[in-house]
Amino acid sequence: MTGLRRLPYPQRVPHEPAKSFADRLPRVVPKEEADISHLSDEMADILYPGRRPRPFRIAVEFDAFEGLNYPRALALARRSEVYREQESYGVLRHSAGFDATQADVLRELYAIVGEITGTEVVVDGKRVPYARELWLPLMLFFVRGDEAAG
Repeated sequence: MTGLRRLPYPQRVPHEPAKSFADRLPRVVPKEEADISHLSDEMADILYPGRRPRPFRIAVEFDAFEGLNYPRALALARRSEVYREQESYGVLRHSAGFDATQADVLRELYAIVGEITGTEVVVDGKRVPYARELWLPLMLFFVRGDEAAG
């Protein structure tokens, strides 16, 4: 067995992975839209994640209710940049999301509708555990001092 020589290992040549048929075709439509301002925040996040930064918001969703505080709650909710109404099965539901600059409005609205059955707190568009107990108080740290003191 002394007559056998070890041959050197062949050098591996790096190669490009094979392209798919679709990648070989010329681009007819660009992969990205240049202007996405017409898309909703949710759709922009799905199609182009991270391309359009948006503020962190906490929303309060509540049903229409009877009482003297309803017009005030409605006026506060409509101060939200992302306020919307939706009617389902004859019940009108209001949703108002607030960022840190509107924490004072969020606090005032929640003080009115927080105890009403069916009121929900939604964190950045999602229903999460402990939204009322944890996330809402954290957002209220942003209430401006001049209004909190007065």
